[in-house]
Amino acid sequence: MPHRRYHARMTAAGPSPNKIAEGREAEIFSWRDGTVLRLLRDPDGRARLEREAAAMQAARESGVPVPAVHGIETAFGRDGMVIDRVDGPDLLTEIGTRPWQLLRAARVTGDLQARLHEVPAPASLPGLRPVIGRRIAGAGLPAAAAAAALRMLDALPDGARLCHGDFHPGNIIDTRAGPMIIDWPNATRGDADADHARTLLLLTLGEPPPGAPLLVRYLTDSFRKLFAWRYRRAYLARRSASGLGPVDAGVLQRWFVVNAAARLAEGIDGERAKLRTIVDRGLVG
Repeated sequence: MPHRRYHARMTAAGPSPNKIAEGREAEIFSWRDGTVLRLLRDPDGRARLEREAAAMQAARESGVPVPAVHGIETAFGRDGMVIDRVDGPDLLTEIGTRPWQLLRAARVTGDLQARLHEVPAPASLPGLRPVIGRRIAGAGLPAAAAAAALRMLDALPDGARLCHGDFHPGNIIDTRAGPMIIDWPNATRGDADADHARTLLLLTLGEPPPGAPLLVRYLTDSFRKLFAWRYRRAYLARRSASGLGPVDAGVLQRWFVVNAAARLAEGIDGERAKLRTIVDRGLVG
């Protein structure tokens, strides 16, 4: 995976844009004064950008390392967010090129997520439970399994913490000033255990993204387990010190199951069989 580069302020009279990155949902343009614009492909995405900006601002105001948001602008008939440019490799890339950094990357991932969960979520963010519910409904599960997963979800707590929604080492940039969390379009307001459970799910069976280093794509289960162990140790240590209270193992396991059901909606072929096993066993248990 190439180094990730993220972004900054835009002026109305900026220069001709230079696209430096793109994904399924947005294009990233360098802009004036060493800044960048994250421009959505969806021409009707302004409300979504406003929610994303609110999440990032709440995190930053609480001391969590996040690119500063400088506004939402319209360019080429589409809306985009103007944010600080952040240069450096993401932690997934670091593991692939410097595997001896695995334990450090895991510790940083756990500590940062626990710091994030200390932040009260803005009221403008969507609730996490309804988001997961919609994904489960669209996951293609048999009707009985989908209904059981939704019942399990309904019995889980709402919560009011800031949840990233896609927290993993590929979304942490290792800058000269320190690690920084990026990619916030899935931010919600909910139970911290739910966000923690999704990260555990991604760490244990998530397929590496396209372009990930060869070493990352072929990490053995032993290395995955080592990373997940160190990540969880760091997360729990920070959380214990924060006053959020201990993680309830039973609640965490149920969040793990409903997150697996929701993940099926993302249609990642290499994960489907493993996710179905988690869901089927979790619903029976």
